[in-house]
Amino acid sequence: MRDRLSIIFQRIRTYNKIANITQITRRYIALNGFDGVITILGVLLGNFIIQSSDYKHVIISGAAVCISLSVSGVWSAYNSESAERAKEIKDLEQSTLHGLDGTVISRAQRFAAFILAAVNGISSGLSAFIPLAPFFFGKFLPINWCYYAAAFLAFLILIGIGLFLGKVSKRNLSVSVFKMILAGAFCIGLGFLLELID
Repeated sequence: MRDRLSIIFQRIRTYNKIANITQITRRYIALNGFDGVITILGVLLGNFIIQSSDYKHVIISGAAVCISLSVSGVWSAYNSESAERAKEIKDLEQSTLHGLDGTVISRAQRFAAFILAAVNGISSGLSAFIPLAPFFFGKFLPINWCYYAAAFLAFLILIGIGLFLGKVSKRNLSVSVFKMILAGAFCIGLGFLLELID
């Protein structure tokens, strides 16, 4: 069993080197995590502005967004990654005058498409779901507390993404975090302009 796991991990490491999975995964986590949290922040803000006091309605609308983000993330990433990697293989076949079907290179590219599609969908869906979590306690908590807790969690995620991007880029962490907080605040500020609609 241990030998089999060792072979699997070695294969994954090989695929990662060939298909550059780690670097693209980092980018997908940051981009889609940001998209997910900003999207759910908009949904929650809309519910807050119209004074939706039924936690079940908030959960349903939020969960629908989480599902849509996840499905969209998986499908879009798989289709785009598969197409791009199929093109890379064809270009490589033309330049080397050798077929690559069934080789470690083609297997690595197919593996990368599956992994990146999963990461793309999970990162956006999960980052959207986490701020929604307080509403599952809406039966026991005042609805405003749920909204405030959700906003707090959303900004925690944005701070985490800022720290993550700052570390990856080796830039000033404070500036990176500030940019993420500013994005969240900007989203909320624009959202409250909806109250001006007559």
